[in-house]
Amino acid sequence: MNIAVFCSSSNALDKTFYSLAENFGKSLALHKHTLIFGGANVGMMKTMALAAKKYSAKIIGIIPEFFAEKNLTCSALDQTIFVSSMAERKQKIISLADAFVALPGGFGTLDELSEVIVLKQIAQISNPIVILNHNGFYDFLLKQFDLFFEQNFAKAQYKNIIFSTDSIPELFNYLDNYSPCIDTNWHKVDKSDFSPQK
Repeated sequence: MNIAVFCSSSNALDKTFYSLAENFGKSLALHKHTLIFGGANVGMMKTMALAAKKYSAKIIGIIPEFFAEKNLTCSALDQTIFVSSMAERKQKIISLADAFVALPGGFGTLDELSEVIVLKQIAQISNPIVILNHNGFYDFLLKQFDLFFEQNFAKAQYKNIIFSTDSIPELFNYLDNYSPCIDTNWHKVDKSDFSPQK
C-alpha cells in the first residue's frame, strides 16, 4: 500500500514527536508499505523517512523545486519527484496514495489533511484517512469537526470519513481492514440529513 503521510517539518519540537515519527516510520516499513511524503529533510518528515529507510521501506518524496534549491531534499528517497508548486505537490501525493495519515503537524499538515477530507466528502477519492492523535495533539481539531456536525455545517454521515487513534498498531489494523465507502449523493441537500435545530 502507498501511504501518504502529512507531518511537521519543524526542528524545534519536543523530542516525543520525533520518537513518534521514528516509530511510525519503522512500523510502516515492517508492514511492507511504501512511504509517500513531501520529501523534505527536516523535522518529523526526516525522522520518519530515515526510520522507514532503515527498515527497508520504499520511499517516494514529492518536493517543490524551490525547496530542492535550498537543499531541503531528503537523502533517504528511492524516488524523487520534483514539482513546481505546493498545490502540485498535493495533487501528486494524492494521485499516488492508497491511504492518508496525518501525524502531528502545523499549517501545512492541516492544509493537506483538509484537502483529502474534502475530496472524500465529494466522492473524488475513497481512500482511508487517519489522524494519529498523539497525546491529544488533535483534540481541539476533532472537537471543531464535531461542531461542524452538531451545527449542520457537515452531514453527520461524514463522521466516518476520518478515523482517529493514538495507537500506531490500531492505525495499521484500520488500514489493513478498511472497506471503501462513497456517498454518490453528496451533492443532494435533504433536510432529513441533518439533526433538528435546537
